[in-house]
Amino acid sequence: MEEYKTSVENGKGVIVVEGDLDNEQAGEALRSAFNTLFNRGQRTIVLDLSGVEIINSYGIGKILMCYKRLKAEDGELMVKPLTGFVKETFELLMLDDLFPVYTGGAEASAA
Repeated sequence: MEEYKTSVENGKGVIVVEGDLDNEQAGEALRSAFNTLFNRGQRTIVLDLSGVEIINSYGIGKILMCYKRLKAEDGELMVKPLTGFVKETFELLMLDDLFPVYTGGAEASAA
């Protein structure tokens, strides 16, 4: 199974996603990384999707699952600045309005 790197940056949990987010294996790797941070008490989690070239409905579904779980705990799911196909997909689905963009500072900017 793929594994994604997790860390804590400025008090926020960070998941670095590498490779395509378009299949069950990648989705389970995201879920596992998310659960690692969530179970450690992180309620603000940042997705770094800069290493993702392809994302489909499966990957989007896993991201929304993470979002829903955090929202239920008054948490927040953020994304690092998006590029390429991933950015286009988020814009097309209007997800860029749902997730604040984390730029590494103390504040998030509106997407």
